[in-house]
Amino acid sequence: MQAHIFAEGSNTTGEDRDQLVKNYYEGLFDMVAGLEEELAELANTHLHVLSEEYGVASGEETMSAVHTSEQNSVGNDVMVDQVRAELFDAVADADVMIILLSNDVFQQTVVEIWAELVEAAKPESIWCLGAARSSLEGLDFEELESKGCNVLTYQRVGVARLGTETREELLEAVKRKSAQ
Repeated sequence: MQAHIFAEGSNTTGEDRDQLVKNYYEGLFDMVAGLEEELAELANTHLHVLSEEYGVASGEETMSAVHTSEQNSVGNDVMVDQVRAELFDAVADADVMIILLSNDVFQQTVVEIWAELVEAAKPESIWCLGAARSSLEGLDFEELESKGCNVLTYQRVGVARLGTETREELLEAVKRKSAQ
């Protein structure tokens, strides 16, 4: 079973550039890293960490591989293009798609290509979307649900990327699917 998590890094980081990307970001990112660890017991997980500085990095890369001293910030446009490409690469094979983004990034990436993502989505996959209510309300989940997909949403309030209740629902859904 394949699980993909898309989330932004945090402003709080570690000092060690030789550690994995998923361990480099701290603070609010710890919830994402913890979720990835729990899912790794049930599925082959792929963590995609977004930042305007580095673009999109795999959680399994080291920060030293992602960052070179000569590198300038990739910027928002490059990051958005990378996110869209990685979403398309992931969606067809993903049994679990978890997208936890700030409102602006969610709008520029997921909302802009929603119809194409839904069309390419793997039938009977699990989707968990965490974003601002205004972003989630603009999405039509009917076609995704008609493919037998289980759709969970978390209306992001403040800095919380995923609420406890939604997280538990997600983990239960993944456990059920892995047992099939």
